[in-house]
Amino acid sequence: MYQQQRQNLLFTLSALLTGATLLAGFGIYAALKTAETPVAAPNQTITAPESDITEAPVDTFVPPLDNTSVEPPEETPEETPVVPIQQQQYELGKNLGGVNWQGKDLRRMKLRNANLGGANLAKANLSGVDLSGATLSGANLAHANLSGVNLSSANLGGATLNNANLSNTDLSSADFRGANLTHANLEGATLRGTLLEGANLNHTNMPKGASFR
Repeated sequence: MYQQQRQNLLFTLSALLTGATLLAGFGIYAALKTAETPVAAPNQTITAPESDITEAPVDTFVPPLDNTSVEPPEETPEETPVVPIQQQQYELGKNLGGVNWQGKDLRRMKLRNANLGGANLAKANLSGVDLSGATLSGANLAHANLSGVNLSSANLGGATLNNANLSNTDLSSADFRGANLTHANLEGATLRGTLLEGANLNHTNMPKGASFR
């Protein structure tokens, strides 16, 4: 009887100790958890602890791509010397339509096949210039010096040539239809195949024995 009571007492005491131990362990765990996560007071910001690791400086230079060339800064170009107009040379077929070369000395110009439609060449000196195949339709050549000029196959339709000097010029197959040749001098000019339909030939000095074939 006494032995049975003693066993029951030991069992009860063991159960109580086990429960107390569990409660104590849970309390300790909760306390440690609370210590790891600090509770922020009202209006207080919790700042994370600074890292002890020192970050390496970031290289901000971005190298250019393989197919990208870095160009040096542009240099201020030197002033280009002005070339006198009579020494300039233009490539064949150059578009010079509407230029104003009134009274200019153009004797050294190379204007074969050039487009001078509507240009102002009044009183200009074009003596000896090669204007073969050039377009001079509507151009102003009044009082211009065209002596010895090669105007073969040139288009001078509607051009103004009053008082122009066209002596000894080659006008073979040139088109003068509708042009004004009043008082122009064509002495010694070659007029083989020249088109003069509708041209104003009043007081024009035509070459002796001129042939329009």
